[in-house]
Amino acid sequence: MSAGTHAAAPRVGLRPGAVAVRDIHSFLADLGLDCDVNPCTAFVGAADPERLADLDAWQDFVRRLGLTQALADLLDVAEEDVVVTLAPQAGPVDGGVEELAERVSTYHNTHPLRLDEAVRLAYWPHANGGYVVFVKFSHLVVDGSDVVDLLRHIRAYARGETVGRIGARYRRHAATVERFARLPRADPAQVSRIHGDLPVPGRKGIPTISRSAQEWLPLREGVTFDELLSAVTAALLATTGGGLVLQYPYSRWEFATAGGYYVEIKPLVIRAESAADYTPGHFAETRRLQESLGRFTMSDLPDFATAFTAGRMPRVVVSDTTFMRPDPTLWRWIPVRSARVFEDLKFLADRSWPGPPLLRMQYKRGFLTPQAAAGLLDRLKQRIGASGASLGPAD
Repeated sequence: MSAGTHAAAPRVGLRPGAVAVRDIHSFLADLGLDCDVNPCTAFVGAADPERLADLDAWQDFVRRLGLTQALADLLDVAEEDVVVTLAPQAGPVDGGVEELAERVSTYHNTHPLRLDEAVRLAYWPHANGGYVVFVKFSHLVVDGSDVVDLLRHIRAYARGETVGRIGARYRRHAATVERFARLPRADPAQVSRIHGDLPVPGRKGIPTISRSAQEWLPLREGVTFDELLSAVTAALLATTGGGLVLQYPYSRWEFATAGGYYVEIKPLVIRAESAADYTPGHFAETRRLQESLGRFTMSDLPDFATAFTAGRMPRVVVSDTTFMRPDPTLWRWIPVRSARVFEDLKFLADRSWPGPPLLRMQYKRGFLTPQAAAGLLDRLKQRIGASGASLGPAD
Protein backbone atom coordinates (compact mmCIF):
# COMPACT_ATOMS: atom_id res chain seq x y z
CA MET A 1 0.00 0.00 0.00
CA SER A 2 1.08 3.54 -0.57
CA ALA A 3 0.18 6.76 1.20
CA GLY A 4 -2.08 9.18 -0.62
CA THR A 5 -0.76 12.24 -2.44
CA HIS A 6 -2.42 15.05 -4.34
CA ALA A 7 -0.47 14.19 -7.50
CA ALA A 8 -2.61 13.16 -10.43
CA ALA A 9 -2.59 9.41 -11.02
CA PRO A 10 -2.80 7.77 -14.44
CA ARG A 11 -6.18 6.34 -15.40
CA VAL A 12 -6.57 2.86 -13.94
CA GLY A 13 -8.67 0.44 -15.96
CA LEU A 14 -11.25 -2.05 -14.71
CA ARG A 15 -10.71 -5.77 -14.71
CA PRO A 16 -13.01 -7.57 -17.24
CA GLY A 17 -15.29 -9.13 -14.62
CA ALA A 18 -16.03 -5.90 -12.74
CA VAL A 19 -19.36 -5.33 -14.48
CA ALA A 20 -21.16 -4.02 -11.39
CA VAL A 21 -18.98 -0.90 -11.19
CA ARG A 22 -18.68 0.07 -14.87
CA ASP A 23 -20.88 3.14 -14.48
CA ILE A 24 -19.29 4.21 -11.18
CA HIS A 25 -15.84 3.89 -12.78
CA SER A 26 -16.96 6.03 -15.74
CA PHE A 27 -18.41 8.73 -13.46
CA LEU A 28 -15.11 8.89 -11.59
CA ALA A 29 -12.64 8.43 -14.46
CA ASP A 30 -14.42 10.21 -17.31
CA LEU A 31 -16.52 12.86 -15.57
CA GLY A 32 -14.41 13.60 -12.48
CA LEU A 33 -17.44 13.26 -10.21
CA ASP A 34 -15.72 12.23 -6.99
CA CYS A 35 -17.62 14.86 -5.00
CA ASP A 36 -20.99 13.51 -6.19
CA VAL A 37 -20.18 9.78 -6.15
CA ASN A 38 -17.78 8.69 -3.43
CA PRO A 39 -19.52 8.35 -0.04
CA CYS A 40 -18.14 10.51 2.74
CA THR A 41 -19.03 11.78 6.19
CA ALA A 42 -17.66 13.98 8.96
CA PHE A 43 -18.09 14.12 12.72
CA VAL A 44 -16.54 15.83 15.73
CA GLY A 45 -15.77 14.39 19.15
CA ALA A 46 -13.14 12.88 21.41
CA ALA A 47 -10.41 10.89 19.64
CA ASP A 48 -7.00 9.38 20.39
CA PRO A 49 -4.35 11.75 18.94
CA GLU A 50 -1.65 9.06 18.79
CA ARG A 51 -3.96 6.67 16.96
CA LEU A 52 -5.03 9.37 14.49
CA ALA A 53 -1.43 10.36 13.71
CA ASP A 54 -0.09 6.83 13.04
CA LEU A 55 -0.02 6.36 9.24
CA ASP A 56 1.36 2.80 9.36
CA ALA A 57 -1.34 1.71 11.83
CA TRP A 58 -4.07 3.34 9.71
CA GLN A 59 -2.89 1.65 6.53
CA ASP A 60 -2.71 -1.71 8.27
CA PHE A 61 -6.19 -1.19 9.72
CA VAL A 62 -7.66 -0.45 6.27
CA ARG A 63 -5.90 -3.50 4.86
CA ARG A 64 -7.43 -5.66 7.62
CA LEU A 65 -10.85 -4.20 6.82
CA GLY A 66 -10.39 -5.70 3.34
CA LEU A 67 -10.68 -2.48 1.33
CA THR A 68 -7.28 -2.56 -0.36
CA GLN A 69 -7.66 -6.10 -1.68
CA ALA A 70 -11.25 -5.34 -2.72
CA LEU A 71 -10.13 -2.42 -4.87
CA ALA A 72 -7.36 -4.55 -6.37
CA ASP A 73 -10.02 -7.15 -7.25
CA LEU A 74 -11.69 -4.54 -9.50
CA LEU A 75 -8.87 -2.42 -10.90
CA ASP A 76 -5.75 -3.27 -12.85
CA VAL A 77 -3.56 -2.56 -9.82
CA ALA A 78 -1.79 -4.69 -7.22
CA GLU A 79 -2.99 -4.51 -3.61
CA GLU A 80 0.34 -3.08 -2.44
CA ASP A 81 -0.16 -0.16 -4.84
CA VAL A 82 -3.65 0.74 -3.60
CA VAL A 83 -3.56 4.16 -1.95
CA VAL A 84 -4.69 4.68 1.66
CA THR A 85 -4.55 8.29 2.84
CA LEU A 86 -4.13 9.84 6.27
CA ALA A 87 -4.24 13.63 6.04
CA PRO A 88 -3.69 15.67 9.24
CA GLN A 89 -4.87 19.28 8.84
CA ALA A 90 -3.79 22.46 10.58
CA GLY A 91 -5.72 23.55 13.66
CA PRO A 92 -7.25 24.05 16.05
CA VAL A 93 -10.53 24.82 14.34
CA ASP A 94 -13.61 26.23 16.02
CA GLY A 95 -17.21 27.10 15.31
CA GLY A 96 -20.58 25.42 15.23
CA VAL A 97 -21.86 22.72 12.91
CA GLU A 98 -22.47 25.14 10.03
CA GLU A 99 -18.92 26.52 10.12
CA LEU A 100 -17.44 23.04 10.40
CA ALA A 101 -19.68 21.82 7.57
CA GLU A 102 -18.28 24.57 5.34
CA ARG A 103 -14.72 23.54 6.20
CA VAL A 104 -15.13 19.80 5.61
CA SER A 105 -17.25 20.38 2.48
CA THR A 106 -14.51 22.56 1.00
CA TYR A 107 -11.99 19.84 1.79
CA HIS A 108 -14.21 17.15 0.26
CA ASN A 109 -14.79 19.09 -2.95
CA THR A 110 -11.14 19.99 -3.45
CA HIS A 111 -9.56 16.64 -2.52
CA PRO A 112 -10.96 13.93 -4.82
CA LEU A 113 -9.90 10.34 -4.32
CA ARG A 114 -7.63 8.88 -6.95
CA LEU A 115 -9.10 5.91 -8.80
CA ASP A 116 -6.60 3.66 -7.02
CA GLU A 117 -7.34 5.19 -3.59
CA ALA A 118 -9.52 3.11 -1.26
CA VAL A 119 -10.14 5.53 1.60
CA ARG A 120 -9.02 8.91 2.93
CA LEU A 121 -9.12 10.07 6.55
CA ALA A 122 -8.49 13.75 7.26
CA TYR A 123 -8.67 15.31 10.71
CA TRP A 124 -8.43 18.70 12.39
CA PRO A 125 -7.77 19.39 16.09
CA HIS A 126 -10.79 21.19 17.55
CA ALA A 127 -10.58 24.07 19.98
CA ASN A 128 -12.58 22.11 22.58
CA GLY A 129 -9.90 19.43 22.74
CA GLY A 130 -11.57 16.92 20.42
CA TYR A 131 -11.12 16.30 16.71
CA VAL A 132 -13.05 16.88 13.52
CA VAL A 133 -12.78 13.68 11.46
CA PHE A 134 -13.60 13.35 7.75
CA VAL A 135 -13.74 9.96 6.00
CA LYS A 136 -14.24 9.32 2.28
CA PHE A 137 -14.48 5.88 0.65
CA SER A 138 -14.18 4.72 -2.94
CA HIS A 139 -17.69 3.89 -4.13
CA LEU A 140 -16.12 1.18 -6.28
CA VAL A 141 -15.83 -0.96 -3.14
CA VAL A 142 -18.13 0.67 -0.56
CA ASP A 143 -21.91 0.86 -0.86
CA GLY A 144 -24.50 2.26 1.54
CA SER A 145 -24.89 -0.91 3.60
CA ASP A 146 -21.11 -1.26 3.92
CA VAL A 147 -20.84 2.23 5.37
CA VAL A 148 -22.63 1.24 8.58
CA ASP A 149 -20.16 -1.54 9.29
CA LEU A 150 -17.03 0.31 8.18
CA LEU A 151 -17.78 3.56 10.01
CA ARG A 152 -18.55 1.69 13.23
CA HIS A 153 -15.06 0.19 13.09
CA ILE A 154 -13.35 3.41 11.98
CA ARG A 155 -14.98 5.53 14.68
CA ALA A 156 -13.94 3.01 17.32
CA TYR A 157 -10.42 3.01 15.85
CA ALA A 158 -10.27 6.83 15.98
CA ARG A 159 -11.26 6.76 19.67
CA GLY A 160 -8.36 4.43 20.44
CA GLU A 161 -10.54 1.39 21.16
CA THR A 162 -9.51 -2.17 20.42
CA VAL A 163 -11.21 -3.22 17.19
CA GLY A 164 -11.35 -6.96 16.59
CA ARG A 165 -12.92 -9.37 14.13
CA ILE A 166 -12.84 -7.02 11.16
CA GLY A 167 -12.62 -7.88 7.48
CA ALA A 168 -15.29 -10.59 7.32
CA ARG A 169 -17.51 -8.43 5.11
CA TYR A 170 -14.93 -8.39 2.29
CA ARG A 171 -13.42 -11.84 2.77
CA ARG A 172 -15.00 -13.29 -0.38
CA HIS A 173 -15.12 -10.07 -2.39
CA ALA A 174 -13.43 -11.42 -5.53
CA ALA A 175 -15.75 -14.45 -5.66
CA THR A 176 -18.80 -12.24 -5.06
CA VAL A 177 -17.81 -9.93 -7.92
CA GLU A 178 -17.63 -12.98 -10.19
CA ARG A 179 -20.98 -14.27 -8.90
CA PHE A 180 -22.66 -10.94 -9.65
CA ALA A 181 -21.27 -10.95 -13.20
CA ARG A 182 -22.77 -14.41 -13.77
CA LEU A 183 -26.33 -13.33 -12.92
CA PRO A 184 -28.73 -13.81 -15.85
CA ARG A 185 -29.17 -10.57 -17.77
CA ALA A 186 -32.56 -9.04 -18.53
CA ASP A 187 -33.73 -8.43 -22.08
CA PRO A 188 -33.65 -4.63 -22.56
CA ALA A 189 -36.57 -4.84 -25.01
CA GLN A 190 -38.70 -6.59 -22.39
CA VAL A 191 -37.87 -3.89 -19.85
CA SER A 192 -38.84 -1.19 -22.35
CA ARG A 193 -42.15 -2.93 -23.12
CA ILE A 194 -43.06 -2.95 -19.43
CA HIS A 195 -42.54 0.81 -19.16
CA GLY A 196 -44.01 1.76 -22.54
CA ASP A 197 -43.26 4.92 -24.49
CA LEU A 198 -41.46 7.48 -22.39
CA PRO A 199 -43.32 10.72 -21.62
CA VAL A 200 -42.32 14.26 -22.50
CA PRO A 201 -40.81 16.01 -19.48
CA GLY A 202 -42.68 18.95 -18.00
CA ARG A 203 -39.39 20.62 -17.14
CA LYS A 204 -36.26 19.71 -19.06
CA GLY A 205 -33.13 18.61 -17.26
CA ILE A 206 -29.84 20.48 -17.21
CA PRO A 207 -27.52 18.61 -19.61
CA THR A 208 -24.26 19.56 -17.88
CA ILE A 209 -22.65 18.81 -14.53
CA SER A 210 -23.69 21.78 -12.42
CA ARG A 211 -23.44 23.51 -9.06
CA SER A 212 -25.71 22.08 -6.40
CA ALA A 213 -27.82 23.15 -3.45
CA GLN A 214 -29.38 20.99 -0.77
CA GLU A 215 -32.08 21.01 1.88
CA TRP A 216 -32.95 18.64 4.73
CA LEU A 217 -36.30 17.37 5.97
CA PRO A 218 -36.84 15.26 9.13
CA LEU A 219 -38.99 12.28 8.09
CA ARG A 220 -41.84 10.70 9.95
CA GLU A 221 -40.82 7.44 11.61
CA GLY A 222 -41.85 4.34 9.69
CA VAL A 223 -42.13 5.85 6.19
CA THR A 224 -41.49 3.01 3.75
CA PHE A 225 -39.50 3.34 0.53
CA ASP A 226 -42.66 2.95 -1.55
CA GLU A 227 -44.34 5.69 0.50
CA LEU A 228 -41.30 7.87 -0.14
CA LEU A 229 -41.57 7.19 -3.90
CA SER A 230 -45.27 8.05 -3.86
CA ALA A 231 -44.73 11.30 -1.95
CA VAL A 232 -41.82 12.38 -4.17
CA THR A 233 -43.89 11.65 -7.29
CA ALA A 234 -46.88 13.71 -6.13
CA ALA A 235 -44.67 16.62 -5.07
CA LEU A 236 -42.70 16.60 -8.32
CA LEU A 237 -45.76 16.41 -10.57
CA ALA A 238 -47.20 19.41 -8.74
CA THR A 239 -43.91 21.28 -9.15
CA THR A 240 -42.70 20.42 -12.65
CA GLY A 241 -45.72 18.95 -14.45
CA GLY A 242 -45.30 16.64 -17.45
CA GLY A 243 -43.57 13.29 -17.39
CA LEU A 244 -40.74 11.97 -15.25
CA VAL A 245 -38.44 9.01 -14.90
CA LEU A 246 -37.41 8.28 -11.33
CA GLN A 247 -34.28 6.21 -10.77
CA TYR A 248 -33.67 4.10 -7.69
CA PRO A 249 -30.82 1.79 -6.60
CA TYR A 250 -31.66 -1.88 -6.19
CA SER A 251 -29.51 -4.41 -4.32
CA ARG A 252 -30.35 -8.11 -4.35
CA TRP A 253 -30.81 -9.82 -1.00
CA GLU A 254 -28.13 -12.41 -1.77
CA PHE A 255 -25.54 -9.61 -1.95
CA ALA A 256 -26.86 -7.54 0.97
CA THR A 257 -24.24 -8.58 3.52
CA ALA A 258 -21.34 -8.84 1.06
CA GLY A 259 -18.87 -5.98 1.00
CA GLY A 260 -18.73 -4.09 -2.29
CA TYR A 261 -20.90 -2.38 -4.89
CA TYR A 262 -23.55 -4.68 -6.41
CA VAL A 263 -26.21 -2.12 -7.30
CA GLU A 264 -28.55 -1.95 -10.28
CA ILE A 265 -30.15 1.42 -11.07
CA LYS A 266 -33.81 0.86 -12.03
CA PRO A 267 -36.31 3.23 -13.71
CA LEU A 268 -39.85 4.20 -12.73
CA VAL A 269 -41.81 5.97 -15.46
CA ILE A 270 -44.21 8.69 -14.29
CA ARG A 271 -46.99 10.19 -16.44
CA ALA A 272 -48.83 13.34 -15.39
CA GLU A 273 -52.18 12.05 -16.62
CA SER A 274 -51.89 9.04 -14.29
CA ALA A 275 -50.97 11.01 -11.16
CA ALA A 276 -53.67 9.37 -9.03
CA ASP A 277 -52.26 5.90 -9.76
CA TYR A 278 -48.89 6.39 -8.08
CA THR A 279 -49.69 4.93 -4.71
CA PRO A 280 -47.22 3.02 -2.53
CA GLY A 281 -48.87 -0.18 -3.73
CA HIS A 282 -48.27 0.76 -7.37
CA PHE A 283 -44.56 1.24 -6.75
CA ALA A 284 -44.28 -1.98 -4.73
CA GLU A 285 -45.81 -3.96 -7.61
CA THR A 286 -43.81 -2.19 -10.34
CA ARG A 287 -40.56 -2.72 -8.48
CA ARG A 288 -41.37 -6.39 -7.83
CA LEU A 289 -42.02 -6.95 -11.53
CA GLN A 290 -38.92 -5.32 -12.95
CA GLU A 291 -36.62 -6.62 -10.22
CA SER A 292 -37.60 -10.17 -11.28
CA LEU A 293 -36.50 -9.70 -14.90
CA GLY A 294 -32.78 -10.38 -14.49
CA ARG A 295 -29.76 -8.17 -14.06
CA PHE A 296 -29.91 -4.75 -15.72
CA THR A 297 -29.14 -1.17 -14.91
CA MET A 298 -30.16 2.11 -16.53
CA SER A 299 -27.14 2.30 -18.83
CA ASP A 300 -28.25 -1.00 -20.42
CA LEU A 301 -31.46 0.62 -21.76
CA PRO A 302 -30.98 2.57 -25.04
CA ASP A 303 -34.49 4.13 -24.96
CA PHE A 304 -33.85 5.71 -21.59
CA ALA A 305 -30.39 6.91 -22.60
CA THR A 306 -31.97 8.74 -25.56
CA ALA A 307 -34.63 10.29 -23.35
CA PHE A 308 -32.01 11.66 -20.95
CA THR A 309 -29.79 13.07 -23.71
CA ALA A 310 -31.82 14.10 -26.78
CA GLY A 311 -35.09 14.49 -24.83
CA ARG A 312 -33.45 16.10 -21.78
CA MET A 313 -35.56 14.09 -19.38
CA PRO A 314 -34.50 15.29 -15.92
CA ARG A 315 -32.39 12.85 -13.94
CA VAL A 316 -34.14 12.24 -10.63
CA VAL A 317 -32.82 9.75 -8.06
CA VAL A 318 -34.67 8.45 -5.00
CA SER A 319 -32.57 6.38 -2.61
CA ASP A 320 -33.05 4.89 0.84
CA THR A 321 -29.51 3.65 1.34
CA THR A 322 -27.54 6.35 3.18
CA PHE A 323 -26.44 5.71 6.76
CA MET A 324 -23.82 8.31 7.58
CA ARG A 325 -24.63 9.74 11.03
CA PRO A 326 -22.71 8.63 14.14
CA ASP A 327 -23.86 7.65 17.61
CA PRO A 328 -24.84 11.08 19.01
CA THR A 329 -23.62 10.13 22.49
CA LEU A 330 -20.05 9.86 21.16
CA TRP A 331 -19.85 12.17 18.14
CA ARG A 332 -21.60 15.17 16.66
CA TRP A 333 -22.50 14.77 12.99
CA ILE A 334 -21.28 17.33 10.43
CA PRO A 335 -23.17 17.39 7.11
CA VAL A 336 -20.95 17.36 3.99
CA ARG A 337 -22.11 19.11 0.81
CA SER A 338 -21.26 18.20 -2.77
CA ALA A 339 -20.37 21.21 -4.93
CA ARG A 340 -21.11 19.63 -8.34
CA VAL A 341 -23.75 17.10 -9.28
CA PHE A 342 -24.69 14.93 -12.25
CA GLU A 343 -28.37 14.32 -11.51
CA ASP A 344 -30.85 17.20 -11.61
CA LEU A 345 -32.49 16.16 -8.36
CA LYS A 346 -31.80 13.62 -5.62
CA PHE A 347 -33.85 12.51 -2.63
CA LEU A 348 -31.62 10.58 -0.21
CA ALA A 349 -33.12 9.12 2.94
CA ASP A 350 -30.75 8.66 5.89
CA ARG A 351 -32.10 6.29 8.57
CA SER A 352 -29.00 6.18 10.78
CA TRP A 353 -29.68 4.86 14.28
CA PRO A 354 -30.99 6.28 16.58
CA GLY A 355 -32.60 8.75 14.20
CA PRO A 356 -34.62 10.70 13.47
CA PRO A 357 -34.73 9.71 9.79
CA LEU A 358 -33.69 12.59 7.52
CA LEU A 359 -34.38 13.27 3.86
CA ARG A 360 -31.68 15.13 1.95
CA MET A 361 -32.89 16.92 -1.18
CA GLN A 362 -30.00 17.83 -3.47
CA TYR A 363 -30.60 19.64 -6.76
CA LYS A 364 -28.96 21.61 -9.54
CA ARG A 365 -29.38 25.32 -8.97
CA GLY A 366 -30.41 25.74 -12.60
CA PHE A 367 -33.13 23.09 -12.37
CA LEU A 368 -35.06 24.48 -9.40
CA THR A 369 -35.32 28.04 -8.19
CA PRO A 370 -35.07 28.51 -4.41
CA GLN A 371 -38.81 29.20 -4.35
CA ALA A 372 -39.63 26.02 -6.30
CA ALA A 373 -37.33 23.97 -4.06
CA ALA A 374 -39.00 25.38 -0.93
CA GLY A 375 -42.45 24.56 -2.32
CA LEU A 376 -41.38 21.03 -3.24
CA LEU A 377 -39.94 20.41 0.21
CA ASP A 378 -43.06 21.80 1.86
CA ARG A 379 -45.26 19.35 -0.11
CA LEU A 380 -43.04 16.52 1.07
CA LYS A 381 -43.24 17.79 4.63
CA GLN A 382 -47.03 17.62 4.51
CA ARG A 383 -46.96 14.00 3.24
CA ILE A 384 -44.04 12.39 5.06
CA GLY A 385 -42.44 15.00 7.32
CA ALA A 386 -42.06 14.45 11.05
CA SER A 387 -44.71 16.18 13.15
CA GLY A 388 -43.50 19.62 14.20
CA ALA A 389 -40.30 19.29 12.16
CA SER A 390 -38.62 22.38 10.78
CA LEU A 391 -36.98 22.53 7.38
CA GLY A 392 -33.19 22.73 7.30
CA PRO A 393 -30.12 20.72 8.30
CA ALA A 394 -30.05 18.82 11.55
CA ASP A 395 -27.97 20.45 14.26
